[in-house]
Amino acid sequence: MTPVRTSSLVGISAGFTDYGDYLGVAYSRPLSRLGALPVVLPYLEGRARRVVLERLDALVLGVGRDLEPWRYGAQPHPAMTRHSRRRDEFELRLIDEALRLALPVLGICRGMQIINVALGGTLHRDRSEYPARAGAHPGGDWQRWDAVCAAALGDAPLPEHPSHPIRTAPGSLLERALGSSAVVNSYHHQAIHSLGGGVRAVAWAPDGIVEAIEVPSAPGPCIGVQWELQESWQTDPRFFDVFRLGLGLARPEPAGARVAG
Repeated sequence: MTPVRTSSLVGISAGFTDYGDYLGVAYSRPLSRLGALPVVLPYLEGRARRVVLERLDALVLGVGRDLEPWRYGAQPHPAMTRHSRRRDEFELRLIDEALRLALPVLGICRGMQIINVALGGTLHRDRSEYPARAGAHPGGDWQRWDAVCAAALGDAPLPEHPSHPIRTAPGSLLERALGSSAVVNSYHHQAIHSLGGGVRAVAWAPDGIVEAIEVPSAPGPCIGVQWELQESWQTDPRFFDVFRLGLGLARPEPAGARVAG
């Protein structure tokens, strides 16, 4: 009997501290449209974490609070958000084990930053630390971000996103998805300072801020993007291909299609 293709099971780590019900819909909508089965992960410990990872087909690391700065050799900064020690510890272990298992990993906003930190990189703690030419880089607009969350839940109209163009690195997975350039939203107030071991920058804002990374030495796809990818697909369908390539998702087959066997 010819088997029917099953959907990819995608684990989502997005924390439980902020943004309310937004986290219950923000990632599930684009992933479901791509034919994946999204599941939100609790803070698994020990063997349970490994067992669940072995059952997943891919992993998303989502938005959230700033990482504890000591994890990349820095001191606290007054502009930082509150931290989530449990989430930091969980995701750092999650990244290490996911890469060992050759699981595709896609980091979004904070998710990109923690991939970089997990591999030994550092962050600008706040936009006030960006290089001088990036002084006008948009970000940290928390009031507008609250409006985005409300819009996702049907409680308010979607506000205009603060945005800027990016250019992508030739030959990167990101270039395969987006081409040589795109326009992305910009809510972050932190950014990559130095790249971790094996991490390659693959997209930049015009002011030089790193907007995406890849880990070419990883056994599976490993991509991080600084913008809110879970929002971008609503205005530019090319961003669906960032999900597809970053998570190793096949294009959905027509209804009734079967895998040859």
